[in-house]
Amino acid sequence: MTGNSGARLRAPLIAFALAVLSFGQDLPAPSSAVRSRKVCASVQDPQGFPVEGVSVSLEPLAAAAVHRGLTDTQGRWCTEAAPGVYVVRAVGREMEGAAVSTVIRPGEEELHLNLPLKISSIASQVEVTASRLPESLLEAPLPVKQVDRRQLTLIGARQLNDALQEMPEVVTFAGGQHSGGGSANVQGFGSRDVEILIDGQPLAGRVGGYVDLNQFDASFIDSIEVKTGASALTYGLQGMGGAINLVTRRAVSGSHGSTETGFGRFNTGLLRADGGYAKGGFAVYAAGALQRGLGFDLDPSTLAKTQPSNRVRNLFSSLYLPSWRNWNFGITAMWLDHSFWGVDGSNITEIYDFVRPKKRLILLPRASYSLGGSSLLMFRGRRIYYRANEDVFYRMPYSARIQKTENEASGADAEWSLARPGGLRISSGVFFNRLSMTGDRLSTAGNYAERDVWSQLSTSEIPLFRTLRLLAGYRADHDSHFGGRFSPQGALSWRPVSWLSLSGGATRGIRAPDFNEMYIFHTHAGGRVRIYGEPALLPQESWSYHAGALVNLSARTRLETRLFHHDMENLIQTRFLGTQGMAMTYRYANIGEARIRGGSASLLHTWNRRLEFSAGYQYLDTLNRIGQVPLEYAPRHRGHFRLTWSDTRRGLLASFFGNASSATYFGTSGGARLFMDGFELLGVNVQKDITPRIALRATFRNLTDDVNPAFRLTAPFSAETSLKIRLGRIE
Repeated sequence: MTGNSGARLRAPLIAFALAVLSFGQDLPAPSSAVRSRKVCASVQDPQGFPVEGVSVSLEPLAAAAVHRGLTDTQGRWCTEAAPGVYVVRAVGREMEGAAVSTVIRPGEEELHLNLPLKISSIASQVEVTASRLPESLLEAPLPVKQVDRRQLTLIGARQLNDALQEMPEVVTFAGGQHSGGGSANVQGFGSRDVEILIDGQPLAGRVGGYVDLNQFDASFIDSIEVKTGASALTYGLQGMGGAINLVTRRAVSGSHGSTETGFGRFNTGLLRADGGYAKGGFAVYAAGALQRGLGFDLDPSTLAKTQPSNRVRNLFSSLYLPSWRNWNFGITAMWLDHSFWGVDGSNITEIYDFVRPKKRLILLPRASYSLGGSSLLMFRGRRIYYRANEDVFYRMPYSARIQKTENEASGADAEWSLARPGGLRISSGVFFNRLSMTGDRLSTAGNYAERDVWSQLSTSEIPLFRTLRLLAGYRADHDSHFGGRFSPQGALSWRPVSWLSLSGGATRGIRAPDFNEMYIFHTHAGGRVRIYGEPALLPQESWSYHAGALVNLSARTRLETRLFHHDMENLIQTRFLGTQGMAMTYRYANIGEARIRGGSASLLHTWNRRLEFSAGYQYLDTLNRIGQVPLEYAPRHRGHFRLTWSDTRRGLLASFFGNASSATYFGTSGGARLFMDGFELLGVNVQKDITPRIALRATFRNLTDDVNPAFRLTAPFSAETSLKIRLGRIE
């Protein structure tokens, strides 16, 4: 390593150390042993009466186990917890859950912290925001959306793609008629500009420019956080257009588990099992899932209307150890195996069968050290491996492996955070990430590419007045390929009255070209389309602006609205070069500037404890200024709705849900612009608890049969049923 690069690496480390020293001087010295305190949560219904049997959880920000239990006849639940920053959540019967964040400070060994959680239709969610600290949506300066486990249950979600249907800002697309994978467009930004993360750690393996949504079973997902626009800079250089963070499950108090099996149309099969045990600070959880389907039945007429057959296997586990001298330790491991197969044909290759297996291994160790009740040091590591093959079996017959790609990501980070009772929140850290790729079609020496990125991130949320909060931060990156980049960020939130919260801000966004855009030679459509990488690409840059309002219209109605504007430079897209035989050839290039602007609105209304309605809408106006054409895969109109009726005493749940999009631009042919037709996807999910341990589910999707397999991540009208058995402790 040269002297100059060493100096660049020392600067972020020095900045991080100074931040910890300057803000940590008034913190109490950590004791040699962690002193637990008694924490009690009191839960009332909207009329103020205590509610029995409500599930309450105490979730630490540190690498530690989750505490969970049920309220007693007085609406109270108590547990022992070490000092630290926590989120307390409550999920009541026939009512929406509520959540608050709190700081448990060292002191007396038994102290009652009464945390009233009023459960109602407008209960504010608690998120991990840009500062990575939990806070209410009513106080968040930056745009954050969340889908929790309750919403996943309401729509019978099996995969990540199903779960994202609840957000108007997110549109999911297939990667092509026989890609077997799927991508997400967030607020008009394409999949290459959207980061996919597991517990805040970016994934490797963007072989086609996206991370397949079909690879992730919903069983191990606790919640999904979506950050829109460049506000996702917290997570790295790939999140210029947003980030989708999958928060994984952890074991809760006692022993618990479940198993589920199901079958549906188009050879759809489902087998899941999970279990966990937690006591004190120890927690272990494991889950496995096998999904097969979204293929075609024996009727040849359906072949052209469905995605290829696919199989997805997920194995997931997490382990958290008891606290030791203010230290907490945990590790998450995941293995994903995704293979899909089908048929294709072209004038060049004639008809062939294909198989495309993909494998991913993820190891995420973490440790945390408490500097005091409100200050925490977090250390994270990651080791991610991804492999994708493409095997072709010609009908002539002979076989060939036309492409193999391997990605690896290794990294570590150290981050310090502080949360004061007065509202001051500070987070500062140093991050390192090494990415590498080996592929049959890389235009590099040895078919190998590598990149190192050092980053220093700092954010502060400062209460200016009782109702006004300022967020200021930056991210400084040094990329071994592209040099240094600096991304500032600023935002304000104002809560003039208890039922209204206003926010707005601006962020500088950057996305470095990925290895696919720089080096890989791609083929599509049976060889009829060829795309070449360009090593001389420059990073995309943007400025993102947002303004929003969260309004509690009544005790049962909540409305959230948001306006946004994004300006992009050095836009990376493919440029047509000409033809080679019967194949059209393209090359990636920085071809100009683009603009995205629009707005979104989400409504939640609860008529009573049994009936709930939610809806959302997004309007987009996009423009590629070079060529004066819209951006690809960014529909002008997108909406969704869900109507849910539940009766927990009878163990019944029924949801009617759907989403629709207007026509979507996806390219040109000669001088003509090509648009994908608008679509509507409607579904019904019905669940019935036969006993407290046995439940039946029936889910019907795509009641309109309006689907194009080249763009939609689903088959035509499908029906599936499943049987779930709960084991051990039942909440």
